[in-house]
Amino acid sequence: MKVTLCNRDKPEYGEATIRFPIPDEEYDLCMERLERMQIGDVTGHDCHVAQVMDAPPTLYMLEGTLVNVDELDFLARSLERFTDEELAKFQCMTTTRECWDMQSLINLSFACEQTTVITNFADLERVGRNHYMTMHGGCCPAEEYENLNGVGIARMLIDEGQGKVTPYGVLFENSMRLEPQYSGLSFPAFTDQYYLMELEFKTDLEESVPLFLPQPEKRLERMLERARIKVPQEVDIQTWYAEWPDALSDCLDFSREDIFTLNRLCAAVSKLDDKQMKKLSAAVMLAKPQNAFQVCQLVKNLDQFDFIPGIRSAEEYGRYMIRDSGYFEYDENLDAYYDYAAYGQQRMNQEYGEFNSAGYVAYHGTMSLEELMTESPEGQAPALQMGGMA
Repeated sequence: MKVTLCNRDKPEYGEATIRFPIPDEEYDLCMERLERMQIGDVTGHDCHVAQVMDAPPTLYMLEGTLVNVDELDFLARSLERFTDEELAKFQCMTTTRECWDMQSLINLSFACEQTTVITNFADLERVGRNHYMTMHGGCCPAEEYENLNGVGIARMLIDEGQGKVTPYGVLFENSMRLEPQYSGLSFPAFTDQYYLMELEFKTDLEESVPLFLPQPEKRLERMLERARIKVPQEVDIQTWYAEWPDALSDCLDFSREDIFTLNRLCAAVSKLDDKQMKKLSAAVMLAKPQNAFQVCQLVKNLDQFDFIPGIRSAEEYGRYMIRDSGYFEYDENLDAYYDYAAYGQQRMNQEYGEFNSAGYVAYHGTMSLEELMTESPEGQAPALQMGGMA
């Protein structure tokens, strides 16, 4: 959906029309626009909704109200996962419960799946089956599901007389429990896309807060401020899980890592394909970095490394270079005369490389690995000259 926001007290600052959910690549720019309009407080409700477009009908009631931009963004991400039937449940509940504030809407988006909504009385078999699944937590044995009498279940539901007629269907609340998933500060654990890392940290109030990386840097700043953490080094990481090779995890001490550096590392690694990820794993085993910044430097300069997966000996290395690398015109009729081991050892003596569990990896940069992984005074890695194999 699109929402036009403005400063209610200073309309001369203009308006900003923003897509929700806010795409990651647009988040920082959106926050800058709101800051120029002197709105967009991290926890405050200072964004006046001038217009709502292309949204679920019930959300048009937000027009004329003051909202928090991150709450609106989180609600939009929560609703985006819904099927048409689940969205009907949400809209029915907002109508019957008259939930208009953002905190209630967010909590409702997590609780409304416990309800049943009939939007089509012509298909009671489907209605009954869906109701049965709702009442059983969304799952049951396949054989049991096949033997369900959907029409009978639907008729029993209707005969109970607990349905509430709304513009979006007939709602059955099924003793729904509206639990406070969101209390007004840190958002509940929810992902609407793939994230490389999931972690949990504790706040000063001893609350456990979930966090998914990578995030746009500005969003991460605001998430930490919501959790009342002003200094990144104070993030007390309790648990974490990352979908990357063990070699990367082994060189990180999460009790000492800066959360923003960790976020930049996740952003860099998330752009790698499977082949590059294996190459990075081998490079990490060779360079032995000590923290997230150093691993980040390896990711940025991965083209300074050569990697051949599965190689375990000088002979295998020599055979690969002569036969498969494309650097030589290999003649299979002369295969018996090639000394693969000698050539492989000669190359190894001329370069900085090693065999490890991933294969053979060699570094061909023009500076030492220690220099490569060292931060310059300006906070950037030293300039590199290209070298080595492509």
